[in-house]
Amino acid sequence: MTDSARPWCCPEPRCTPLHNHGDGGSLAEPRPGQSFTCLGRMDKSVEFTYDDVDHRNYLNRCHYTPLKGILRFQENVEDWRLERTVLAIGLRELGEWINDGEVSA
Repeated sequence: MTDSARPWCCPEPRCTPLHNHGDGGSLAEPRPGQSFTCLGRMDKSVEFTYDDVDHRNYLNRCHYTPLKGILRFQENVEDWRLERTVLAIGLRELGEWINDGEVSA
């Protein structure tokens, strides 16, 4: 696993970036005005209990858009696996929507 460059607007100095991806593909150093997603890991997890359920988050997923700024999610591997599954389903359904001619890709 190789570390990626820290985005200029990173909200968490304790996070080690794993991968940045955005406009035009992988970004060595995201620049202002470009949208991107950065995935990172924390050396120390954030732990809490909510409604009697223990949570241990040690990953960060940040999305940046010039319009909305940075959106940060503190997560764990199970969250990332769930997101992968949901996005795969969404992409499959979106493909059907595009193929029906309702929207152009």
